[in-house]
Amino acid sequence: MNSMNKLLYIGLFFLSFLQLSCEDSGEMLDKYLKDGPITYAGKIESMNIQSGYYRVRLNVYPAADVNRSHCMISWNISTGVKDSVKMDYVAANYDEKAACYYTLITVPEIEGNLLLEAINVDKFGNKSLLTNVGAFIYGKTYTSTLQNSSLSFSAKKDEIIFEDRVGSVGNLVSYEQNSGKFTDEVIVRSSRFPLVDAKKGGIIRTKTRYLMTATDIDTLLTGSYLETRIPE
Repeated sequence: MNSMNKLLYIGLFFLSFLQLSCEDSGEMLDKYLKDGPITYAGKIESMNIQSGYYRVRLNVYPAADVNRSHCMISWNISTGVKDSVKMDYVAANYDEKAACYYTLITVPEIEGNLLLEAINVDKFGNKSLLTNVGAFIYGKTYTSTLQNSSLSFSAKKDEIIFEDRVGSVGNLVSYEQNSGKFTDEVIVRSSRFPLVDAKKGGIIRTKTRYLMTATDIDTLLTGSYLETRIPE
């Protein structure tokens, strides 16, 4: 191929490329004129999580948007099995004290870390940009690591004294009386508890209740009872 033919070939190739580009641009322009620009719903300004036992509370703070309708929240994105829940922007889902909308999400088979993703949808069906937040969910694996408060006794052995443990908000207590029967289980929130008609050598059964973080929506009980023998 001589120089003239090469130049002609290059020129034809360039013209063909330019024509295709113009056609693509024309199609994009036609689509823009037909559908209009992309419209986004008002975004979610921020979200935060309150942890619970196999559940979480999601607090949503949306940007001002008179047309907002609802929020779609999804999780399990990475597994390919996507779960989701819809939260409507209605008075029933509004927390006056926290000044936010909220929803409770129950996940009976998930514990540990979880990523929640959310988008707003307005009454025209437009969607907002994605917002995400990390959550932590308590479950049996976590509660199995919690320990019961140990017990000691007063000098007269007529009171039990609970060990002070970080996060503890009380103890469930039942003990054996002289009749051989156990008392009804009660929740004790103080550090001391009196024993009435307790059987010497009998058993005290206790479980410690925890609130791990002040914002958590559930308290947690230890997985098993602590049994302590009443002194003779």
